[in-house]
Amino acid sequence: MRIVYGLWLFYIKLIIPSLVVSIALSCLMTAASHFLVGIGVSYIFLTPTFHYLTYELRNPNEYYFYYNIGLSKFILWTNTLVISTIIGMLFMLI
Repeated sequence: MRIVYGLWLFYIKLIIPSLVVSIALSCLMTAASHFLVGIGVSYIFLTPTFHYLTYELRNPNEYYFYYNIGLSKFILWTNTLVISTIIGMLFMLI
């Protein structure tokens, strides 16, 4: 349960900025009929970008917190890629 909570704490910092920028890009770049597809595609690519900016450049020492609860850097990156792909695909299928 502690690991799931740790993943939630980790990913919540990525969801909001990725979703806001994805919606803005979709509004600017796509037609009304492909609005959700645009959000999905941009979300898939922006979430790893925000992961890199937030945890690699801005707060690299925060990885120690997650490592102490049993989450390695590899698990966190894999989680980011898998979850962002799933959420992006859900937007594309709606």
